[in-house]
Amino acid sequence: MADSPLMAGKSVLVTGGTGGIGRATAIGLAALGARVGITGRDQARTEAAAAGIRAAPGSPAVDAFAADMSAQARVRRLAAQVLDTYPRLDVLVNNVGGFWAHRHVTADGLERTFALNHLAPFLLTSLLLDRLTAGAPARIVTVSSGANEGGRIDFDDLQGERNYSGQRAYSQSKLANVMFTYELGPIVRSIEPSASWINEREAWISESPAFSSETSLASASMAWT
Repeated sequence: MADSPLMAGKSVLVTGGTGGIGRATAIGLAALGARVGITGRDQARTEAAAAGIRAAPGSPAVDAFAADMSAQARVRRLAAQVLDTYPRLDVLVNNVGGFWAHRHVTADGLERTFALNHLAPFLLTSLLLDRLTAGAPARIVTVSSGANEGGRIDFDDLQGERNYSGQRAYSQSKLANVMFTYELGPIVRSIEPSASWINEREAWISESPAFSSETSLASASMAWT
């Protein structure tokens, strides 16, 4: 009898899953037998991406969730939809992100880079944490970037209102991803799940049993997906 796929029976959510690293991650996890949910801003594009992943070898169970995750109300609605869809959730991959050369403000009055790259995964993780811990052992993976090494959290101008730079805003948000994951680690380890972060340039995951350093993901530029 053939062995069951490594991720058979597991449910995974990948944010920003319509292209780039997110799509490659979703394809890889589906190939391992997982039921995969992907998010994207546009319903039609997200459905098309899900259909493409279903057509690849592996699990045909791929769900599409449309959400502009720069808006906190949409993140909350997404979390409610995910909780309604998955009785258990085994892996959350916080991949969604973006870079803007010019400053933009979200519907919540927040600078978009910080809102999408950091506050969205922070809020989504918080809203899904009980479901993840209920199905422990589980994994929370947040995609950061080597740009975090040049980042600094500017508490005096967190929203870039006085002096905005796209690169500074991006580096700050990616440093916030790393800091969030380090802070989350002790909390989730006390109740079973583990948290890890990956460098988007390297595109490998160090802690999840679903991957190893030999299981590489397709390197791609981060896009707001």
